[in-house]
Formats: sequence, C-alpha cells, structure tokens
Amino acid sequence: MRALKAQEPPTKVTTEDPELLERFNQVLGETVEAMEESGIRYGFIGGIASWGLGRPRSTHDIDIFVMPEDAERVLRALAKREFATQKTDPSWLYKAWKGGVLVDVIFKSKGDIYLDSEMYQRLTIAEFHGRKLRLVAPEDLFIIKAAAHSELTPGHWHDAIALLTHAQMDWQYLLRRARRAPRRTLSLLIYAQSVDVFVPNSVIHDLYFSVFNDESKEALGGRTTPPRANVSRMEQDHHYGIGRLKKVLAEDSRTNELDIQVEKSGTTIILRGQVSQEERRVAVEQIARECFPTSRIENQIRVQEFSPPPEAEDVG
Repeated sequence: MRALKAQEPPTKVTTEDPELLERFNQVLGETVEAMEESGIRYGFIGGIASWGLGRPRSTHDIDIFVMPEDAERVLRALAKREFATQKTDPSWLYKAWKGGVLVDVIFKSKGDIYLDSEMYQRLTIAEFHGRKLRLVAPEDLFIIKAAAHSELTPGHWHDAIALLTHAQMDWQYLLRRARRAPRRTLSLLIYAQSVDVFVPNSVIHDLYFSVFNDESKEALGGRTTPPRANVSRMEQDHHYGIGRLKKVLAEDSRTNELDIQVEKSGTTIILRGQVSQEERRVAVEQIARECFPTSRIENQIRVQEFSPPPEAEDVG
C-alpha cells in the first residue's frame, strides 16, 4: 500500500472548474468501480450527497462513508488502482488520492455516527454529474450535517436545510435516527421553521419531549406524552410554497434576491424587505403571484435609494 507523501498534498480540484471537472469525474468513476468490485458496503456523504439529494453546489473531494471493519479493505481496493493512500486517523478517517483528487474514507462521523446496518439498508440512488451513485438517505445525511456543523464549517447547516426543501423526508425515521445528535437535530429543525422551511410541529414536539423528558413531564403535570399537532395538507402546501418562492426569488434572474421575507397571514402572502430598484420590487411581486396564484399578495417591499458619497472637501 503506497503511503501519501506529506510534501505532496493534493490540489483542491473543484467541480466549479470545467477543466478540472472531467478529472474529478474520472477519479470518482474509478472509486466507484473499486468499491463495487470489492463488494464493500459504502455510501457517499459530503458534497456529492448534498448535491444529489439537496442543493446543487460545488465540491472538491469525494467522501465515502464505510463501516469501520471495512476501512482497511477500502484502502487496499483503491491502492490496486494506483491511488496513494494514508491511514490519517485510525479513529475515524483514512485518505486516498489520485490525479490531485482527494478521497476521504470516513468510518465515524462527528457524534459517534457510523454506517450501521439500518443506515446501509436505507441507502438511496441519486444522480451526480450523470452518474448514478449510492448515497446515504436524506434523513441520515441531515443528522450527519447537523452534528458536523461548526464555526469553521457553517455550510453543513445550509446543506441540511436544502435537504428539507428538496428531499422527501421520512419523519419517523429521522426521529428514530436523531438519537445520534438529538439537540443538534432539534436546533436545526427549529431553525428551519424560522426560515419558513416546512417541518411538522409534531416532529418538533416529539423530539423536544424525548430530549427534555423529565422537565417536560413536570411542565405537563406528570403526563408523559406531548400534545400532538395536526398538520393539515393546506398547511404543508403553504410551507412548501413559501420555501419554493424564496428559492425562486434567489435564483430567478429578474430578482436574485436572497433576503426577501415571506409571511403567510390567512390567505394573504406578505412580502417584506428592501430592493435597489422599483423594477425588482415589481418583479418580486410578480413571481409571488406566479407561485401563489390564488392568494392575495401584499407587497411591503421598500426601494432603497443609494446616493453617491459626497465629494471630498479640498483642504489643500
């Protein structure tokens, strides 16, 4: 097994660069072939899984999640294909690379999360750059992202939010798996609701009571189960619709607005925030009408006029 040379770190081959994308996809293909031929149980996590299940975004490495007992076999399988390999940290991470493309072989994620039998049985197939790949289920990826979030890696939570808006979530499975990182998962789900991403109130309630069981029993006068919230189809549709509207406002060339606040009051959709031009204010309202054709649109967006700075006073 050929070890990585410390003085030759791999360059970051980002998928944003068209010239490097082909090389990235070539190494990805060789990685998949090595895993499939060896019969190793694995699933992709990281940027590849985030792209396939949530939001399109760039990535610069390949993250494979494997069972701890298979980690050594992964390195051997990659070494046979002339990957350089390294046992970086025997507690959770090995590395391999080829052509400047880094492969992280992860066998324990933050929060002592492992690829166990239940997670492996829930693997899903999704497409990444035209190739069908084995990805961990969106619920498992959500929890992995929630646990991995830190000041240095804030993008994990944004990836997780994108899963809620794009993937079909099995809420009961997510609740069962949330025991790996219950407080992080609860915090992230509450944050998702705060930015108008749909999460059933019953899921928040159940997870809250499982985390704070003793305090909750006292607050409920000794009862052990929380009052369950009924989530109507209309409520779900409105929450999902608001999420779609905010996504369109961010991506549509007529607006490209990230900070528009969207609220629902009865059958009225309320738009708040600031834009730089009247044309954009009108465009935001038009897009809202396209997303909510049967709702009343209340446009409270203001146009912020910017004045050029005054000329500097000549004191010479």
